[in-house]
Amino acid sequence: MTQSLVLARPNGFSLEAASSFFCGFVPGRGTAFSKNGALTLVLRLDETYEPAVIAVREQKGSLAVAYQGTRDGVRVEKQVSRILGLEADADAWWALGKSDPAVGRMQATFPGFFTVTKTSPYDAAMWGVISPRMTMKVAAAIKERIANELGDAIDLGGETHHVFPHPRRVLEIDAIEGLSGEKVDRMKAVARAALEGRLDAERLRAMNELDALADLQRIRGVGPWTASHILYRGAAPMDALPSAEPRVLHGFAEAYGTAVPSYEAFARLANAWRPFRMWVSVLLSRTLAATGGWRKPELARERASAGRDLKLKVRRRAAISSSKPREKAHETMRR
Repeated sequence: MTQSLVLARPNGFSLEAASSFFCGFVPGRGTAFSKNGALTLVLRLDETYEPAVIAVREQKGSLAVAYQGTRDGVRVEKQVSRILGLEADADAWWALGKSDPAVGRMQATFPGFFTVTKTSPYDAAMWGVISPRMTMKVAAAIKERIANELGDAIDLGGETHHVFPHPRRVLEIDAIEGLSGEKVDRMKAVARAALEGRLDAERLRAMNELDALADLQRIRGVGPWTASHILYRGAAPMDALPSAEPRVLHGFAEAYGTAVPSYEAFARLANAWRPFRMWVSVLLSRTLAATGGWRKPELARERASAGRDLKLKVRRRAAISSSKPREKAHETMRR
């Protein structure tokens, strides 16, 4: 039986803007559909991994939500709010655009757009281990085929949608056409991490960023970029700052008319965007894509360098964290 709920529509929010981005985003293939003014999301719920198909529609100043596959309206509301940015203070978001002309210009370029994220850290992690060394279109087609063949089929509004398989189902997979055995093993490692609770969005959001990135990189096949993708686009904290994606720095240069800054300089300048540093970073990436700089030849080299830098930061953080218990023990012994 189809369930429903109503969400407040934040000031200036446009469902059409979110739908346009989501449905044109290749990695989102199979997880978002736009039809007759509704945005349909196909996902696994946080923590329980129940399958759900959710249709969101603007209606008289609010957002009407219909969903099938679960009765857990609390999780549906929370997850949809995170994915579309409904959890933010909209007035504060627009105020940032007034105080920073470059942010204001980007807001005007993408009117009504708040943010759009992956449907969950689990979804982001699966994309991160499936997609390397192939085009996004090929990776998206394989991921969609896995959902069609091994996932849950759910009907909503006369349409049948296929949800990517539950972590327990992934652990039963022996082979997948188009993927190496190593990638299948990495998918299983992600599934185990999900069942252990390590991909819970709220857990990741509550952690120190470097601690979260370090923990994610302990999952087989998850390197600096994929860990960042899981945290920043899957768990989707509003006020975080990605350091393994140089496109954000190039987007900053485009938006502000400056030379490409170092990450350290960028981080200092980004303090002015709090508590929306991640949202602005998404706008910077969109700006770069809109101005044709998405495939600059130097980006591959810069991404590799940024990944190495992030690994070093994570190691330093881990070393500091591991030394604290020893320091406490030594202090206890001295006493």
